[in-house]
Amino acid sequence: MPLALVAGILLGPAVGSAVSENPSKLSYGARIGMTMTIVSKEGIGTANAVIRLKHTPQDAKVFCVEYLRDDSLRCIGDVIATTKLADRVTGNCVERTWTDMHGSSYSFHGSARQSPEMIKKGLLSETDYLIRRDGDEAFLPNLSLASYAERLEIFQSLCPGIAK
Repeated sequence: MPLALVAGILLGPAVGSAVSENPSKLSYGARIGMTMTIVSKEGIGTANAVIRLKHTPQDAKVFCVEYLRDDSLRCIGDVIATTKLADRVTGNCVERTWTDMHGSSYSFHGSARQSPEMIKKGLLSETDYLIRRDGDEAFLPNLSLASYAERLEIFQSLCPGIAK
């Protein structure tokens, strides 16, 4: 792994959030600049929602400059070469399930505040909604709020209006 990438991962995030406020981008990671460009959308809000994505040199440049503080062409090339992601995210809005660009699948379980399951277990949620990665017992965030925010961003893009 290139030294700049290792240093950036070990030093921690620069100021900012990974979740994109740009409607033409989707976040793939917890660090600022970890975004992909939306190429097209099909079936949004249906059982066959698809958002096609591309990790562009412009996306890599934002990560290099804003997070790694490296504006070199080498950094951009290294980020493109080492970032392996799918070219799409997919969702079934009827079933409230989706797969992200890492190939991980998730399910949406509604409001955390009104969940009898959470109340019965005596758990207080740090989030507004319950999201579970397939195969996991616990709801997100089991590690970080950033991971939760990225997954919610993808679900909201595929299935707008369900999680408001």
